[in-house]
Amino acid sequence: MRIALPAALLCLSLLGACARADRPAAAQPAPSKLPDAAQAGAAIADMFGDPALSKDVAVVLGTCIPAVDAEFPGQTACTVKVQTGAGSSETQADFYWNGERWIAMPSQSQDKLPFPDPKLG
Repeated sequence: MRIALPAALLCLSLLGACARADRPAAAQPAPSKLPDAAQAGAAIADMFGDPALSKDVAVVLGTCIPAVDAEFPGQTACTVKVQTGAGSSETQADFYWNGERWIAMPSQSQDKLPFPDPKLG
């Protein structure tokens, strides 16, 4: 059985797509649910306040979970292995897509993430 909906109801059923059709796109969707290694490295370097660090650091993401007390849509908490030169350290960070790039911030999810993380072995 087919039911014909008036155009106004159809627009409502499409979550307001008709009302938004004339507006320019505000932000690009995240390219994936998590940053790749280069994106995570740049985000971590920005978090530490040294964008140049992203050239000298290798970042590996370990266990990731939905962030505790998330402030942003899609905010994800991860264990992170940061390698610089011969040394490395493990930390936790939250990542979210701001519409243009990945942002890292200190995590509030430490009690939910494994430490040390066996995935970062």
